[in-house]
Amino acid sequence: MSRSGVSSARPQRLRRAGVSIVQRVALSSERDKWVKRHIQSFDRVFVDAPCTGTGTWRRNPDAKWRLRPKDLAELTVLQTEILGSAARLTKPGGRLIYATCSLLRDENEAQIETFLAAHDDFALLPISAVWAETIGGAPPVQGDMLRLTPARHGTDGFFVAVLARKPAPVKAPESPEKSE
Repeated sequence: MSRSGVSSARPQRLRRAGVSIVQRVALSSERDKWVKRHIQSFDRVFVDAPCTGTGTWRRNPDAKWRLRPKDLAELTVLQTEILGSAARLTKPGGRLIYATCSLLRDENEAQIETFLAAHDDFALLPISAVWAETIGGAPPVQGDMLRLTPARHGTDGFFVAVLARKPAPVKAPESPEKSE
């Protein structure tokens, strides 16, 4: 979900990635009625969070002059709201993927730490496990979250964290009442 609620991924990019079952929805707000109707319905929810874009400054150096101090404060509040709303869509056992093109801790690790402190039904999946499962081999970074930087990786700056909603607890079958 982006600021408008629509993934920025274009259909041709999705096809190239081998993704075929995608639902893109424009939301009017973080509490859009569509979200309420689809609570815990999705195996995967991808949040392409609106951010400062500090990871793109290598390609867009003038962007840093447009960023105002209040922008970061506004964006982190919005990111928190979007992440919370997206969590509502994630079914038990499903994954919530949070991504930015920011290099700032406030928009990345701090968002995930805050989210996990407020949502004990989610757990952070180590990026090494996710990478091995989806791409194979070792990820280009150590740690539980993926952070790529222009200086170290020769890419734009990116951040990704993969969260799993814990499976719903299994209810024990009720034992039949003993007859006397």
